[in-house]
Amino acid sequence: MYMEIRPTWKEHPLYTQGAIELVPTAWVWKYWGRDVSPVDFEALWKSIEEEGMYDPLIMRVGIKNRKFRLEAGNHRIQLLHEKGVAYAPLTVQITEECGPHADNILTDATHNFDFGDEVIIPQVISDYMKPSDIFTALRQQG
Repeated sequence: MYMEIRPTWKEHPLYTQGAIELVPTAWVWKYWGRDVSPVDFEALWKSIEEEGMYDPLIMRVGIKNRKFRLEAGNHRIQLLHEKGVAYAPLTVQITEECGPHADNILTDATHNFDFGDEVIIPQVISDYMKPSDIFTALRQQG
């Protein structure tokens, strides 16, 4: 089953800056924080169905500690995966440090992932960037 959500994220300031793009939900699903706090999933899904998603999911990348994680959207990615939504709006936040130890965390999850070959930091960076500029798996083939 393929399902779409209303693209209210296109009204977000980061979209007008070119820092949000749709990425495969299955790709983001690999990186969600499994120990996030509980939430009323029924109410969250009703909100997404009625209003769409204004705020994108945020994948945070820490340049100094070479880690990344889904910083915002751990509950929403669970729903999008479960409901068969093929693509999710995502932005990448570039920071010095990434992880549960950082000062500016948005989630109580303890997950972190090492860069490996998955992440490429370009010479010129912004606070927020589009995912395909950072993650090799999201770059267009061809």
